Amino acid sequence: MVCGRDGFTDAYQTGRGRVVMRALAAVEEREGGRERIVVSELPFMVNKARLIENIAELVRDKKIEESPTCATNRTGTACAS
Repeated sequence: MVCGRDGFTDAYQTGRGRVVMRALAAVEEREGGRERIVVSELPFMVNKARLIENIAELVRDKKIEESPTCATNRTGTACAS
């Protein structure tokens, strides 16, 4: 998902521009009243392993309450923190 139009405008006008991309995510209800964030699309050049490390760091810093369970559909791998 592209955020904003300024980067495109700058690119056309000056030949330089910055385009901010975000992942496509949704919050789903789980059993027991818990919620989970499901990321269905990542922007180009996002390192999935580094993203999982960043999420684990948020758990360690207690910015996220529960330890996440990570699963990828394309490679068939799964990780749990």
